[in-house]
Amino acid sequence: MNKKKFLPLVIFLSAILLSIGWYEFIYQSAQREILNMELETRRLREVEREIFQLKARHENLTALIAAKENELDAARNFLPSTPAQDKFIDELYRAAEVCRAQIVSVQASETISAENFQAQVVSVGLETEYISLLNFIREIIDGGRLVSLERFSLRGADDGIISCELDFKIFAEPIKNPAN
Repeated sequence: MNKKKFLPLVIFLSAILLSIGWYEFIYQSAQREILNMELETRRLREVEREIFQLKARHENLTALIAAKENELDAARNFLPSTPAQDKFIDELYRAAEVCRAQIVSVQASETISAENFQAQVVSVGLETEYISLLNFIREIIDGGRLVSLERFSLRGADDGIISCELDFKIFAEPIKNPAN
């Protein structure tokens, strides 16, 4: 009878030991492997998302770089390295055409060099109506470079046309010494 009780007990203990062994060595290691795979999958998805964000930023960076280059060009035009009176005179003629003013004369003086800037006075003779004159001055002052209106004189006529002399001062960067 002892043997009869012993055999079921051995089978029962063997089943428990097999269950514990299966749980410890197979099930838990499989669970750890599954957990590691899930973590790796999450990490890879995170990396993939970061790559997509970088690609999106890179495309935006290209546009941003182009915009910053345009801003830099505008800044260079605002205070060019030389007075470049020929470009300014072209701006005068374009503004006169837009504002329906007639340029009678244009004369540029010598360049004045200072420590922090270069300047040049450009005298302009105009014949136009009063509103066109105001629009012309606004167009030049609000243009793409640093300009100041130094002097102006007006002579009116009976037909509503004003003859005027304007002195604009255009500015540029200082001349750099090669020794510095």
